[in-house]
Parts: sequence; C-alpha cells; structure tokens
Amino acid sequence: MISSRLFHVRAARLALTALTFALGLLLAPSTTLAQAGITDTVGERAPGRGGEGAAHLVLNYRCDPANRAAFREFMETKGVAQFEAWKKAGVMKDYLILFSTFSSSRTFDMWVMLYFDRFADIGNWMEVERKFPGGLSPEGHKLARPDGTVYTDIPWMGGKRKEDLAKSMFMLIPYRTLVSVSKYEEYTNAYVIPQLKGWVKSGLMPSYEIHQNINPTNAPWDILMVFEYDGLRGIALRDTVKNEVRKDLLKDPGYMKFSPIKLEFRKEDEPTTYTVILPKK
Repeated sequence: MISSRLFHVRAARLALTALTFALGLLLAPSTTLAQAGITDTVGERAPGRGGEGAAHLVLNYRCDPANRAAFREFMETKGVAQFEAWKKAGVMKDYLILFSTFSSSRTFDMWVMLYFDRFADIGNWMEVERKFPGGLSPEGHKLARPDGTVYTDIPWMGGKRKEDLAKSMFMLIPYRTLVSVSKYEEYTNAYVIPQLKGWVKSGLMPSYEIHQNINPTNAPWDILMVFEYDGLRGIALRDTVKNEVRKDLLKDPGYMKFSPIKLEFRKEDEPTTYTVILPKK
C-alpha cells in the first residue's frame, strides 16, 4: 500500500514538472525560446517570396584530405565542364562553384550555388540528380560525397561580381537565426545591409548575397552570407573596413538599435574562405 502511494506521488510530481516546463515555454520571451532552439523560422518563406518566383539550391560536399587535390583537379576539369554543359542546356540559370582554401573537418570542402528563375525550374535539377547525385559522376563520387542540399531565397544582394572571378576570394558565413523571419529581416535591413553597402563602396567587397534557408527543420543553417572580396587583399583589410564603416553608422538609428542586441538575433558559425572553380575558356 505504501509503495503504491509513493508511486502515485512521484507520478504526480513528474506530471506537474512537465506542465510547468510547457507553461514556461509558452510564456517565455523570444530570446529564451531562441536559446532553447525553439523558433518559428524553419521552413518559413518571407512575404512576397513564395510561389513561382526565383529560387535556388545550395549544395555541400566533403572529401577526405587524401582526396582533396584529386577532387579539386576533377572539379577544375570534368566537374565544372559538366555544370557548364547543364547551364547551356537550360537546367539552371547560373551556378557558382566554391572550393575551400584549407582542409578542415569542421567546414565543407566545396559549396555549389544553383540559381533558377522559377521555383518549378528546380525540377530540371531533380532530373539531373537521378543519374548524377549531387551533380557528381561516378568518378567524382570516388573522390568526394555530397553532404546536403538546401532550398533558398536570396532576399538581399548588392554590388556586382568581378568580371574575372579568378581574382576574387569568397568568404562564406553560415548563421542560425534566433527569431522569426519577420524580426530577422527587420534586423538585417536596419543593421546588416547599411554595413554591407559601405563595404561594397570601399571597393574591397565587389558583391554580396544572403541566402535564406527555406528547408525543413534539420537543415544545417538558416542564413548563409556569401561575400566576394577583392582577393587576399580584401580579406586582409576586412576588419579595417568594417570598423571604418561602423564609425560612420554610430548615429544611424538602425545601427544604434540593433548593435547592442545583435546576438539575440543570430548565432554565427565558422567563417571560411573559398576560391571559384571556373570553366576553361
């Protein structure tokens, strides 16, 4: 009889604890929910970007360090030639192949961005995937493996890419967002974009584009910053230009509002530098 009573008491306590936790989540401020990994950003497309408008795919690849040199050589020859052939055949509007400058187990060895005029055009790539998973031939798969594909919008872009991308160096920065799409867009428009415009004006950053993930819940990032710099010089002077631009924005209302609380809106992953793989002329 005593053990039965103890059982019911413990069960009641567990139920009360679960109820208290659930109520706490419902009443918690957005920053608390964000820290717990609970947000309403996942899979949400911002107003005006649904339907049949432009959409994009971002592909990731990994390879063993022993295969990096061979995989890069493959992509610089047969790999990029195949992507160029798909572009000319109308599979996608354009593509960008970026290969990491250093080997690291924490970051991807290669990223590929595919650009489509219409969401329905992604169906062209689905046909490619049947025979070329991740866009790689059997030879390519012996050297590397696709590690994910993310549907994206590009809500923000600016500047103009250099005509000779071989002279550019790209920096990719994945982010996890900690607030809703609408709040993150407010933060980006008021705080991030004015800074990026200043970087472009300096000449050290020819262009930028910001991809917004519209995938289901377990995608590896929510926002991907794609920054094109004027080679190693642009990378070297990145912080100098950043600090100069921020000085000019010290009295800007958006900068003043979001600078002290920016960590409440996103969590930055490791920035990595990449160079472009271009088709042979």
